[in-house]
Amino acid sequence: MGSFRRRSANVSDDPQRGFVTATAAILEYFAQAGPTTELGTYADLVRDLPSEPEELARIVRGLVIHEGLVAPAGLELPPERFRDRQRVGAAAILRGVLDLDASPLTAQRPPADRMVGYCYHFAVLHCALLRAKGVPSRARCGFAAYYREGAWIDHWVVEYWSRDGWVVIDPDSARDVVSPHEFHSAGLAWRLCRAGREDASRHGNYELWGWDELRGSVINDLGSLNKVEVGGWEDWCDWIAVENKDQPSAQLDPYFDTLAELVSGDDEFDELQRVFGKDDRLRPPAAAT
Repeated sequence: MGSFRRRSANVSDDPQRGFVTATAAILEYFAQAGPTTELGTYADLVRDLPSEPEELARIVRGLVIHEGLVAPAGLELPPERFRDRQRVGAAAILRGVLDLDASPLTAQRPPADRMVGYCYHFAVLHCALLRAKGVPSRARCGFAAYYREGAWIDHWVVEYWSRDGWVVIDPDSARDVVSPHEFHSAGLAWRLCRAGREDASRHGNYELWGWDELRGSVINDLGSLNKVEVGGWEDWCDWIAVENKDQPSAQLDPYFDTLAELVSGDDEFDELQRVFGKDDRLRPPAAAT
């Protein structure tokens, strides 16, 4: 670790470069809860849950329903139910879950009784449960290739540590193992687009596409790697809202080149934390967490 050394502009053909090894200090850090994965008064409810990542992901899917699946499931929920998608952090998510159904967390709720959320809520709750079991884990923001052919869709997943390195699991889509070619972390996606190996206009959230989505995802992933997992940036990170924000920006992009490199591996973790702690613009306000 130590001082930041800028990497070559070339992007490795191995999307997992930089994530195969991790120091004991990094693993200890990600095995402990942070501000948005602290379970608080709900900690006793998870004590008897299994510790296997796949089983915990299954439990999460029994508590939360993705907002995009409500209508396809034939559910007609009142508008106030969709306000739960604004919840930030695992404790707030569990509060929303239990307000609807106070059953044990192992009890799979009927779809109509699950909290309405999106990929962020699945990932943060799953990450919190893993950390409560002492499993080094972290929510990651980036782009998935398995939602729309030919596109990379803004998405949150979870990484947990195994003896072979970080394993990516998607508790939202029920993928127990996500390959490096199915999901690109925000930093990797940024670097591939800057190198001309991927098209920025194919990165987005079904409605918004391009460089602004890439910048916002880098911001989200940087926060998550500092254990400040917040689902969006639009309401607080207005400094990246430049004119023609879906296009390259000579004003912003050199800084995002540095940020993208920092979130693309564990080898400069001290510097990643230093930059996050020094630049107030990168940290969500207290109201967002």
